[in-house]
Amino acid sequence: MVRSMSKPKQTRNLVKDLIGHLSGAVTGTRDRSLGFVGPGVSPPHPPVHCLRTCLHDDPGQTEARGCPWLRAAAAGRLDAACLKKGRCPRGFRVAGQPIRLNGSPGFLLAIEGASSRRSAADSPHQVLDKLESLSHILEQVGQVLDENEGLADEVLRSYEQLNLIFDFTQQIATLTDTDAIERALLSRLGESLAARTVLAVEPNGDYRCYDVLCGEWVSSGDASVLTEQLTAEIEAVRRSRALSVISTDTARIALGPMTRLDDKVEVVFAVRALDAGEFTAGDMLMIESILSFGGQIISNTEIHERLRRMSFESTRALVAAIDKKDHYTSGHSERVGFLAKLTGRRMGITPNELRILEMSGLLHDVGKIGIPEGILCKTGKLTKQEYDIIKKHPRMGYEILKPIASFGSILDGVLHHHENPDGSGYPDGLSREEIPLFARIIHVVDVFDALTSTRSYRVAFSIEQAYDILRKEAGTKLDAEVAAVFLELLPAFRAEHPEEFAALFSSEREMADATA
Repeated sequence: MVRSMSKPKQTRNLVKDLIGHLSGAVTGTRDRSLGFVGPGVSPPHPPVHCLRTCLHDDPGQTEARGCPWLRAAAAGRLDAACLKKGRCPRGFRVAGQPIRLNGSPGFLLAIEGASSRRSAADSPHQVLDKLESLSHILEQVGQVLDENEGLADEVLRSYEQLNLIFDFTQQIATLTDTDAIERALLSRLGESLAARTVLAVEPNGDYRCYDVLCGEWVSSGDASVLTEQLTAEIEAVRRSRALSVISTDTARIALGPMTRLDDKVEVVFAVRALDAGEFTAGDMLMIESILSFGGQIISNTEIHERLRRMSFESTRALVAAIDKKDHYTSGHSERVGFLAKLTGRRMGITPNELRILEMSGLLHDVGKIGIPEGILCKTGKLTKQEYDIIKKHPRMGYEILKPIASFGSILDGVLHHHENPDGSGYPDGLSREEIPLFARIIHVVDVFDALTSTRSYRVAFSIEQAYDILRKEAGTKLDAEVAAVFLELLPAFRAEHPEEFAALFSSEREMADATA
């Protein structure tokens, strides 16, 4: 971030330029020069007469080589009244005017040489009048610099806030998880404030601590102690929803409220070292802006997540009702949704797409709501006419879900989950890459779950037998790549999560395994 030139440097350059332009002796052809010296003036600007005659052109020699009057002025001990008729030891006429610039005391000095070629030199009173006018000009310029510096800082801070919000907005554009969004928010806020840690404290006292240097959430004993020490301050900020700044023996801390969903107020505070300087008004404005903006983003994301969960749970309830039409397939759609998500994750599908894939797996058989129970639950072999009716369920499901705008991305999996790579599937006879990826994934896990389920016309295959059938049909009836991934991940999942695997599959399947 580009920052403006510091105010002291601006002032020194301005004083140097003014003195240089106004000084009559700067070119050596005139007999008057101006200077500005004093205890708060660094570096000093002695008059050119002094520089050339006594200081060997080195302002740093003011204390060592300057005359008693110049040294007294540099130290702030010179009484300007005594200069009205004064001459320095070198015989130059001297006039002085006390002045404060940037809060620093000093003297504006005028030196007039004895070798003046002017017919009539200005009187000491005229010189003093001019010095007084010049000192007023310099003081006014100093005030303008103060105002400009404050305005520049305010503009810079505003730019930093906008830049931070813009960067943060870009960063969260692809994030759908509230924890990830909060992490991004605290990270950027900590970096902008030069903080070493940023903490978010919930109303129940739980907190999350983000280490800005490491760039990750940390479990810190120091953070726990700090939150306990600041309990009163944290609660005060939560109640008042106003910013606060405090200092301890080891750190400077700025606290601010972040309002989330249901008017829940988290208190966020940034901690930085003492040598990092105090928090400025601009810092506090940035904290207020970022926490207000971030709280709204997180609240909106939480609302979206809540609605998504409600939609998902409603879908599960609908699917469970459909599955109960055939007690042999109870739980089938939920297992297909889970196994599809498991396979998609192994294939590198993004979290947002995984949710769509799982929903598509849940709804893949929704069209069976239009199939007569007599056909769904028939114990014997289906006739060709009955099988043709069964084959209508993908299209029926598609038509049922099509009017629901939010289900648009789910439809491909529902419509095409019975297509085969060799083109022998239904409803459209698609082949290989023509079949959407989600439909290919759902097809593989649907076949596996059907094979390992007891149906009205047969008992369940063992899991190992189902594996063999998948291997045999990979590339013709099933997508080869998806089948390979599934056949690799499911045994690993079974070994790593035996209880979850056992809950996923019914006891009769385990019995089938045992008798295989």
